[in-house]
This record gives sequence, structure tokens and C-alpha cells, in this order.
Amino acid sequence: MLKKAALITVALFLLTSLGLTQDDGHFDASFNGGPVFTKSTNGNGIQQSATAGSNFFGTFRFKFKPKNSLEINFGSARNSQIYQSNVDFHTLDSIREISGAYVYTLFEKGKFQPFVLAGAGALSFSPKTTWLILPDFVVGVPNRVLTPLNTTKQTNVTYMFGGGVDYRLPWRFALRLQYRGLVYNAPDFNVTAVSGSSVSLATGSKAFMSEPSIGIVFKF
Repeated sequence: MLKKAALITVALFLLTSLGLTQDDGHFDASFNGGPVFTKSTNGNGIQQSATAGSNFFGTFRFKFKPKNSLEINFGSARNSQIYQSNVDFHTLDSIREISGAYVYTLFEKGKFQPFVLAGAGALSFSPKTTWLILPDFVVGVPNRVLTPLNTTKQTNVTYMFGGGVDYRLPWRFALRLQYRGLVYNAPDFNVTAVSGSSVSLATGSKAFMSEPSIGIVFKF
């Protein structure tokens, strides 16, 4: 699903870009990184959250009018999904992102270009290992048991919003500070009663991920 979403996003981006190209249009590419924070959610007697993680993503942006742009993002993040009910499971995972967004530049003053954005895409959650967290044998000494739950890769649609500012640097470079918020179905890695598992990680709830970041931009 993620590959299909990537192909569709790229195709739409290129077709739209070609159709809207004007003399005052230009491109920029950026590499961004920062922490990832996930708000906890509840459902089906399960509280789902995630540890703070790290996120890196690249952005290719096309400005088709002075204040209007389209962008495509490819990203990778890592954290640990936490499921708490009568027991406590932690699933280490990696997250892949493919998304597109519309970007509106609010104004340009001196070297500053603030902007807002909104878009959609797909997040692919790839589980690594799952641990059952038990009470500590000794205070400060974790008691964890590796638990195979037959977790599988899961791809969910995400909706994105955010904003930030570009600060012009010498030549064609700029510094980008931005915030992105992503809303999506909380992952359960297909560990549900429907899949035949005796354990369920499904909350049936929406999750929210915050991504503040800093990046370097090359404009051309």
C-alpha cells in the first residue's frame, strides 16, 4: 500500500507541477530532522501511546505561484508503541512516511518566509520486537520478556497540518523551522481478535503525532 501511495503521490505531484509551471515558479529540496511525540489514546479497554522517538524526512517543494506551493515528503521515524490494559506490551517499530501537501507562504519580510501547510499521505508501521513488561524483580531493574505476537507491517492513511518559517542563508540555502501534526488510525500491527490472536492491540481510535523539526533547504 505504501509503494502504491508513493507512486500515486509522485504522479499527481508531477502532473500538477507540469500543468501549473509558470516563469516565476521555482523548486526547493530540504532535509529535516527532529523528535517525534505521540499523544496517548484509549479504546476497547486499551491505552495506546508511544515513546518519544526521532524522525528524518526529505521534502521536495514546487512553487507554482508566489505564495502557493506543492510538496512531497519521504520520511523515516523510530519509536516504541505502548499498549496498556491488564498487561503492558511494548512494540519497537520503524515508521515510513510518504505524503503530499499544499503550502501557502503568508508573507516575506527580510529573510523570513513563514508558511502553513495541509495534506495527506500514508504511514507504514513496521514492527521489530514486542516485549511484555512485568513488575521489576528489584527496584530499578527492568523485568521484560520477549513475546512473539505475530505482529505484521501495517499501513494507515494520515492527514497532516502544520506551519513553519524559512530563513534565507547566503547563496541558495535557507534554514527551515517547522511543526507538523499527523492524525491517523492507531496501529495494532494486525494483532486483533479478528486475526485470531488471543491478545488484541486494537484501540479503534485516532492517534496524533507531533513532529517539530529543523532542516536545511536548497532553492533552485
